[in-house]
Amino acid sequence: MKTKITKESRNLLIGLLLGDGTISNNNVFKLSHCEQQQDYLEWKIKQLNNVGIRNNGLKWYTSSKGFNIGKKVCYTQLNVLPFIKVLRRVFYKPYKKIGNRKLLNRLSAKEIAIWYMDDGHINYRKTNNKIHGFYIKIATCLPKDELQVIIDYFKEIWNIEFYMFHEGKKQDSFSLCCGTKEGIKFINLVKQYVEQVPSMIHKIQYDLSQRTHAV
Repeated sequence: MKTKITKESRNLLIGLLLGDGTISNNNVFKLSHCEQQQDYLEWKIKQLNNVGIRNNGLKWYTSSKGFNIGKKVCYTQLNVLPFIKVLRRVFYKPYKKIGNRKLLNRLSAKEIAIWYMDDGHINYRKTNNKIHGFYIKIATCLPKDELQVIIDYFKEIWNIEFYMFHEGKKQDSFSLCCGTKEGIKFINLVKQYVEQVPSMIHKIQYDLSQRTHAV
């Protein structure tokens, strides 16, 4: 049976690829997570199934390299589709290039939530152990001009203002950040999806009750 690519399934694949998803040279689209994020991968598999993208379900292996050596990793692989071949050509030039406005324009709040759950986190600003604000950070480690495309996208489409900060070993390597006011807008955008994954809820939780000044 041939998988029919719909607008929804196409956009989901783009969203899955922005963060931790990879497409190998032979067009194998793979999603993998650590053991503690099994529920997150199961949620991703459910999203794939909901839009009719065939995959081989939840699988496991023990990592033999990198930071996770000796640790259990859960993963799934997607059936090779013509659209996945197109994504491989578009994204990998030669590294994974995500600052592509045409592709970003196709994202819904769900795909942005996946991107955030994959690569983002919340950092608290504390004074004397009291939380008085936070930062939302999304690790991209991209050249400045490519990241600017993403910053413009968030401002123009979602009215959320991110800025860039240097991150990574290369000189021209930057990631996304925003402060409390814009961060609250961002959390409200992705919240309904992040709430569905217990292991990810910490990424949207904040308590500003100890804050002494207005947001």
